[in-house]
Amino acid sequence: MQRYTFFHIIFIFVLNFSRKQATPAKKDEFFHLCSTRLHYLCTRMRGNRLRLLRNAKTSCKIERTYIFIIMKTLHTKSLFSVLAAAVIMFFLSACGSNEGNNDNTSGPCFTINGTISNAEGKVLYLANESLGGTLILDSTKIGNDGKFEFKQPKPETFEFYVVGFRNGTPAVIAIDSTETITLTADADDFTGHTFGNSPESEKIKEMAELTRALEKQIAGMKPDASFLSRKAALLKEFKENMAKQYIIPAPYTASAYFTLWLTIKGEPIFKPLAERADSKCYAAVATSMKLKFPGAQRTKHLCDIAEEGMKATRPINIQDVEKFEAMANTASTSNIFEISLPNRDGDSIRLSSLKGKVVILDFTLYEYSKLKMRNIDLRELYDKYNKKGLEIYQVSLDSREHFWQQEALGLPWTCVRDGRGSESPYLARFNVQNIPTYYLVNRNGEIVMRDMQIEDISKEIARLLKE
Repeated sequence: MQRYTFFHIIFIFVLNFSRKQATPAKKDEFFHLCSTRLHYLCTRMRGNRLRLLRNAKTSCKIERTYIFIIMKTLHTKSLFSVLAAAVIMFFLSACGSNEGNNDNTSGPCFTINGTISNAEGKVLYLANESLGGTLILDSTKIGNDGKFEFKQPKPETFEFYVVGFRNGTPAVIAIDSTETITLTADADDFTGHTFGNSPESEKIKEMAELTRALEKQIAGMKPDASFLSRKAALLKEFKENMAKQYIIPAPYTASAYFTLWLTIKGEPIFKPLAERADSKCYAAVATSMKLKFPGAQRTKHLCDIAEEGMKATRPINIQDVEKFEAMANTASTSNIFEISLPNRDGDSIRLSSLKGKVVILDFTLYEYSKLKMRNIDLRELYDKYNKKGLEIYQVSLDSREHFWQQEALGLPWTCVRDGRGSESPYLARFNVQNIPTYYLVNRNGEIVMRDMQIEDISKEIARLLKE
């Protein structure tokens, strides 16, 4: 394999770069050849599942080295540089294969095969969604008959694999034995794929369709004053239905485990550290996995989360209430309306750090375009009064951190984010019923007015600045 790959790469290099410019088709052929060799190398390096996790960093380094060499040589016109790159890649392969000479499919294996229509010439990938992240295991170039086959070692527990094309929505497949699963799909509409002999994968597909429908429903909701409460009600109903349909009937299955990690736009649906019912769902699946897969990494990971969740959400008993009341009688009330949240740099910023200034405390959501116009109004107030002592402390409840980072970029005031969204404890603490909501805080750090009490905010700010 090494010798064939080495001389094949040299042949393609000579073919491409003997001309003034390589054709796009030849570049694609070369990239596929090298990426296939890369996946083969990394699979050989990793060996079995336990070695895969230990060697993940090493294989990633080799993958990055390969990609760097490929991209650089595709843009050079020096045949000497190209041949030198091929030699380097050959020796990298030799180093990688020193990890072991046993083929990763020599033991018990599972097989994924099938037919993909309208995919001739496209590269199909197989990856494992492991606890350590997404790991590409193999790839194949689809021929004119559309057929493909992947074979990999049997996992220690159920595992989740994805099959799909680059930059497309993949098919998620649950594997827990030496089974053979057939996948049929159309490359032009991969979401319409079907499975043969995989009921658990079919359930996961159903969940994905239900989740996409819920996302679409939330996206179509009017971002009015009741948006957060309506969204929370929808999520609660969805979560209860998922638990009844996929977790409670068979908590030991791959689909039950998969249900626990469903998200809506990056926000987890099940929150075991915040909701007692959610922690019970985690505990039910963890207990079943402990019986079926004792000692497995996924089992230990889930048991740890379930245990923390049960501790964090345990009911408060009478002794706890008495202890809290005793503390409340002796505690200072100066921090009742305190907020401490991370800004764009990850530094926790306290609301009390702005004491001595007049502050607009603003609760908002950047992800809805109509609310973005408020920032234009706030910018006018900030520019007018900032030098006189006005500051804005803006709390975003957006679930997508990257989106918030981009939207907050360039805003001159204090921007913080609470990723807990509608479950943020600050909403209850400040009695936030609607989004957006803002308050005016005087120089002593005291809340003096909220938006519904203010007719002319500019006039009120000017008054507070004079005090």
